[in-house]
This record gives sequence, structure tokens and C-alpha cells, in this order.
Amino acid sequence: MTSTTPSAPALTRPSRSAPRPPSPVPVLAHLVIWGGAAAVLALWWSDTRSVVGVAGWLTGAGRITGLLAGYTCAVLLVLMARTPLLDRAIGTDRLARWHAMGGRYTISLACAHVLLIIWGYSLESRTGVVNQTTTLVLHYPDLLKGTVGFLLFLVTAIVSARAVRRRVSYETWHFLHFATYLAVFLVFGHQLSDGADFTGNRSAQLAWYALYIGAAALLVWYRFAVPVRRALRHRLYVTEVRPEAPGVVSVYLSGSRLEELRAEPGQFFRWRFLTRGLWWAANPYSLSAAPHPAYLRITVKASGGHSAALARLEPGTRVLAEGPY
Repeated sequence: MTSTTPSAPALTRPSRSAPRPPSPVPVLAHLVIWGGAAAVLALWWSDTRSVVGVAGWLTGAGRITGLLAGYTCAVLLVLMARTPLLDRAIGTDRLARWHAMGGRYTISLACAHVLLIIWGYSLESRTGVVNQTTTLVLHYPDLLKGTVGFLLFLVTAIVSARAVRRRVSYETWHFLHFATYLAVFLVFGHQLSDGADFTGNRSAQLAWYALYIGAAALLVWYRFAVPVRRALRHRLYVTEVRPEAPGVVSVYLSGSRLEELRAEPGQFFRWRFLTRGLWWAANPYSLSAAPHPAYLRITVKASGGHSAALARLEPGTRVLAEGPY
């Protein structure tokens, strides 16, 4: 393959500068998250006059865990919406760790909610657990959809477990996480139509709508609209795939107005190569050379299906890039 890309300029040693003071944003983010959780608990407290008997305690605990699970779903969406303010002030890697930890809390709360509600309702109505489960799923509004959403969450949690994650490709993991958007949509209606704390409480309903609409707006704008807008502006495409070593290739990309990306050495983008077998997954690869006004370069070692396929990219392949991070 004939090289058409200029050689990368030598990297210069960056000038030493005083370390930046720690950002207050992570602390503020924690305060906002925990403050929201406290507000959710206050909603349950204000709507609960008394708790009587074992069934009442189980049902009350089920309501609390359900409210917190619904709240943490919205928080997880905001954490991974790739909002520039959070990415720059907190860091993409830290946000990913928060998201992973929050995901474990969310699935634990959701499982506890399901078990406690079924158990509490079965004691209150003096019916078997199986009969009570059937009644809830088939006869309560929006609960059949909510059950499908809960099962999607369970499958994603199982695939994300460390022992399973090592055996699953990044593309499969990415696709299942993408399906959690559908799961959130499916369980949302159940929260408002079946949740005792929302029934007849217009203020609580509006607050819940605002929470989810705000999270969805951030997600749609920064995960979908911004990448498409950048794709139309920068028109990235592959110019060359250069072998560097056995199983290692460098991919050179060019486009328009690359300097506006303000990329720095060591940062990464999430790259989506618009060709068969690669277009549906956005994989993270770091820049392997100082950004040049005429091109960007990533160097990838074949360690999976996606990375191995980059060696077969054709010049001219269009690329969507999210970043830099």
C-alpha cells in the first residue's frame, strides 16, 4: 500500500508547569447525587403514614428500593452521557468507575425491590408467591413491560460480571449496554402508574418526569447529536493503514478542520468505522502521535475481532469520532 500520509512530527517535551489544584466538581457531584437520594427517601417518608406488620415492612422496603433503583437509573444515564463539563472536571475513567459501581447498586436495588414487593404483597393477600407474581405481572398497569425491562437489566448485569466479561467480546458487551436504554424506557411507565408514592402526587410525577427528561436530553445531545454534527463538519475518513509489526497497524485519518478538535497526545476518541462489521460499535483507541492539522493517527494491536478488522480497512472509509477524552 502506497503511503500518502506525511511522517509524524517528533514529539517535543512539554514544559513543566505547576500542578493544577484539585477540582471541586467531583465533591459537588457526590453531594448532588446523595442529595437526590435523600430527596427520594423523603418522598417515601412524606407519603407513608405508618408501617404495620411484617407485610407492611416488606412492602415499605420494596417501595424504598424501587424508588432508589429508579433514581439511580437516571443518575447512570447522566454519568455516561459524555457531558463535556463532567468529562473534563471529573475524568472519563472516573466516571466509568462510578457508572460501574452505580450499576451494581442499581441491579441490587432492583432485585431487592422485586423480591420484597412480591413477598410483602403475597403475605398481605395471603396468596402464594407464584400466584402473586402472576397477578402483578399480568394485571398491574405497565408491569409486563417493566418485567421485560428488569430482565434486560439482569442480562446486562450478568454479562458485565468480571468472570463473564472476560469471555465476552467488547462489541457484545457494548450492544447489551445499548439495550439498557430500552430497559429504562420499559420500566419508566411502571414507576409512575404502579408506584404508590406517585399515584395522585402531581408534584412527584413532574419531578420524576423532569429527572428523566433531563437525563434523556443530555444523552441524546452528547451521545448522538454532537457526534453527527462533528461528523458532518470534520468529515473524517481513513487515508492509510500502515503495518507497524506483526498484528499491529497504524490507521491514519484525515478530514476538515482537524485543529478544531483540540486533541492532545495521549487522549482517546471513540471511533466508529462506517464499514461492514464495524459501523455499529464505537471502540476507544488513543492517539499514537501528536495531532497534526492534516491527519490523526491511532496504533492498534489485534486483540479482538474489532481491533483485528482495522488492518483490513480501505482508504476512504468514513469515520465517526467521539472525543477527545
